Amino acid sequence: MAESEIEQAAEILRDCTCLLVFAGAGLSAESGIPTFRDQGGLWEEHRVEDVATPEGFRRDPALVWRFYAERQQQLATVRPNPGHFALARMEQVFAPDGFLLVTQNIDDLSERAGSRQIAKIHGDLMAVWCTRCSWRGSMDEPLQPEGLLADERTLPSCPECGSLARPGIVWFGESLPKAVINQALAFSLQAEAILIVGTSGAVSGGYGLAENVAALGGGVIELNPQETCLSHLANVCIRASSAEALPALLAVL
Repeated sequence: MAESEIEQAAEILRDCTCLLVFAGAGLSAESGIPTFRDQGGLWEEHRVEDVATPEGFRRDPALVWRFYAERQQQLATVRPNPGHFALARMEQVFAPDGFLLVTQNIDDLSERAGSRQIAKIHGDLMAVWCTRCSWRGSMDEPLQPEGLLADERTLPSCPECGSLARPGIVWFGESLPKAVINQALAFSLQAEAILIVGTSGAVSGGYGLAENVAALGGGVIELNPQETCLSHLANVCIRASSAEALPALLAVL
C-alpha cells in the first residue's frame, strides 16, 4: 500500500463536505464473511438458483430458510474488522448530513461498528418479509437450522396475515427496494466524493453511483486489492484490503 496514494485520497476527502461510500463484500471479507460464489455457480455448496432466487424459495422454502439460518449463525460468530470501525469514524467526521454508506452487504457488521447512516440495497440477513402482504419485520436472534423442517408450520410466518414469510434479501432476478436505491442515487447527485470499498461494481455496473459523482466533478477513490470495472472512473486507486487501508486513510484526514 503506497503512502502517496493514501495521501492523494486524503487530499480529496479533506476538501469534501459530503461523502458517499459504496461498499461491497470485500469490506466484510476479513471478518470471515464469504465474498462470492465459486466458478461452479455454487454458494457454500448450494446452487445459487436454489437458495437465492424466488423460484428456489417456491420450490423448497425449508431449504432456503435453513441456508439463511446457517448464515445467521455464522454472522453471530464474527466481529467487525478495522475497516468497519474506520468507516464508522468517518461518518462522525462528515455527520450528520454529509455521509451515507451504501452497502451491498447483508450482514450487520457496519452497524455493530457504529455506522448509522446506512442504505442496505440488497436487504438484511436478519430481516423477514411476508410473501403475501406488505408486512416486513426483523429477527432478534438467529434461527436454529435444525428446527426448520419441510413442514411449513416450522418456518417463519407473517404475524399480520399468517402467510409464509421469506428472508428479507434481494435475490437474483428481483428489483432493488425502490426507496433505498432512490436514497442512494439522490445522495450520489450531491456527494463531492465517493469512496468505493471492496466491490467490483459488476452488479448492475455499481448502479451508476460512481458515474454520477464523477460526472458532477466529484472525486472518486477506489479501495480494492484488484482492478475492477469501476477503476477507470477513479482519481485514486488504493490496492489494499479495506481493513488495512481504511484505518490508514482515516489517520491522515
